[in-house]
Amino acid sequence: MEVMSNHISELKVYDPFLLAGALIVCVTGAWITMRLVTRVAQTHGRQRLGWYCLAGMAGASFVWCTHFAAMLAYHCHAEVHLDPLRTGLSLLVMLGAMPLAVMLAVRLYGRGGCMLGGAVLGLGIASMHYIGMAAYRLDAPVAWNGLLVAVSVLIGVGFSATALMLALRPVNPRREIETTLVLVGAVAGLHFTGMEAMRVVAMPQHMMTAHDNGQFLALGLSVIGGTMLMLIAGIASFVIDGSVRQESYEELHRMAMSDGLTGLPNRISFNERLQNEVSRANRDGEQFAVIGIDLNKFKEINDTRGHAAGDIVLTTLAERFSALLADGEFVARLGGDEFIAIHRTSDSVELHGFVERIQQALNQPIPIEDYVVTSGGSIGVAVYPVDASDSETLISRADMAMYRAKTDPHHTIWYYESTLDQNMRERRALGEDLKTAMANGQLSLFYQVQTVVATGEISGYEALLRWEHPERGAIAPPEILQLADESGLIIKLGEWVLQTACEAAAGWDDNIRVAVNMSAAQFLQPRFVVAVQENLARSGLAADRLVIEITEETVQRNPDRALAMASSLQALGVRLALDEFGGAHSVLHMLRVFPFSKLKIDRSLMQQADTDPVVAQLVRSILLMGHALRISVLAQGIETRGQFSIASAEGCDEGQGYLIGHPAQSAQAADMTGLGPAAGSIRAVSSPVFSPAT
Repeated sequence: MEVMSNHISELKVYDPFLLAGALIVCVTGAWITMRLVTRVAQTHGRQRLGWYCLAGMAGASFVWCTHFAAMLAYHCHAEVHLDPLRTGLSLLVMLGAMPLAVMLAVRLYGRGGCMLGGAVLGLGIASMHYIGMAAYRLDAPVAWNGLLVAVSVLIGVGFSATALMLALRPVNPRREIETTLVLVGAVAGLHFTGMEAMRVVAMPQHMMTAHDNGQFLALGLSVIGGTMLMLIAGIASFVIDGSVRQESYEELHRMAMSDGLTGLPNRISFNERLQNEVSRANRDGEQFAVIGIDLNKFKEINDTRGHAAGDIVLTTLAERFSALLADGEFVARLGGDEFIAIHRTSDSVELHGFVERIQQALNQPIPIEDYVVTSGGSIGVAVYPVDASDSETLISRADMAMYRAKTDPHHTIWYYESTLDQNMRERRALGEDLKTAMANGQLSLFYQVQTVVATGEISGYEALLRWEHPERGAIAPPEILQLADESGLIIKLGEWVLQTACEAAAGWDDNIRVAVNMSAAQFLQPRFVVAVQENLARSGLAADRLVIEITEETVQRNPDRALAMASSLQALGVRLALDEFGGAHSVLHMLRVFPFSKLKIDRSLMQQADTDPVVAQLVRSILLMGHALRISVLAQGIETRGQFSIASAEGCDEGQGYLIGHPAQSAQAADMTGLGPAAGSIRAVSSPVFSPAT
């Protein structure tokens, strides 16, 4: 009874301003710290190290500030002194515990890593709290409740582990709130449970010596203000990084959805737009058209002018397409020289107008440095839901119409119709039959004899492909090759023909050759020479007994590669033949069909005519051919009297070159030939038009 009369049990009293400030810091700090922990888990390398430091600093500062401000908010009827060494030590404990806990949770991941990290964080908060309380020196007896101390530690560990687990899960608004509240529970729960575990026994003589609340209020608010500045810096870093990430994501999304060369939407973007248009059409009862676009001369431009010129063609057309688009219209590049468009309308007149605008864009000349090209294109149109009831079928039918336009010499625009579908199905079925025929050995080679005309002696045989279809009968070789090309079987078919012909010829007499026709795709592929070597070695056929036949079209498709292949085959000893010379696609056919009135021999031939007998004979052949076709022949580049003599002796009709006259600004000045009328039968004509070729 006497003890009770001399000791007064102290009631917990807190300054509301400091307590409110501590709560604001705690909630704000918990939110930003957990968001920073999430960001740590999402990054790697040096960037992760930076987020580690920021998360550790923000977490340690808000936990310590919450404890310190709440501790200063506590009023007791006793003299209070703050030990600066222990106060600083409590902050250092948090600066070590927070980053370590985050590292364990992120690096180990899973429940085990979060539990271990939670234990480190909870024990760190507890150590910080009780070291800080030891720095809060009271001039009065203090009693501790061991059970509540243990409970406070368990609260800190359990809530910390839960907060880390939540922070490493996918982020959403609800998850952010849960994570923040749990970490607030860990910090505030441990602090106030720990405070409740402390009992100050105020002696009567200490009742009048309470600490200076005003001084502690100022100190606490200063600490809160400084910590809030640090947290604001953390928030700013997080927001800036989020903004940069969003901008980067948008840029990556734009790149993923756009064609790198032209900037038009790509195939992914088109598929997304197409699905939206289908949904809209189904919902609103509207129609839209898909327009397939394929350039007609793009490969020719690439081969003759180079890939840089091809890129200019693509980018120019992309700019034109973009400029002609109106509301409800869309153009994308699928790859190569393929474009595709969408036009939303139920008015056929509007659709025809849009297609005509595309055609005009394709047919307009494209300037490239000092020359001009015109690409042109084939256009196929299919309308949803008239021509198809789903997106895949719609695209397929637009492709059918485009393919029909590509094969039609009179129409470059084709609208889908049901007969196209039937024709395409038959074509595809025949292509499948060809695959089956190749797999089952239903193809065969026939051999047509070649003889020496003068003696009748057999010189060789040409291998000819044959296919007897079980239902359609004999399929013509050109159609077989076209089907193989469309089905992607042309290389495999060519290899089979080459192998079969070599094996057959190996059993013939040693002086008999075998001639094999090769498609452009087969001849121009990089490993064609290797394939020839392998077949010769496998069959035992001598290289000079194999003749590879190619057409002018093959050479024109890629002259440089064709020449390289021809040279490599010649080095092996394989013979090379030019097939279909004078045929429908040859220069001779063009000379015979076109109404040319003059044939000009190139300067490069005339420059060698007086030094190379082979070239001189070639010039004579050209003159004979021109006269046979009743076309006047002009020799360009005549610069020596020897060249002039050859042209004159062979009956060349006209001549042009420095020997005859130099380019001048007027016809009178250019007419300065010193050859005289008796120099030969050639009629010397000086041209007033400047031409570097002369």
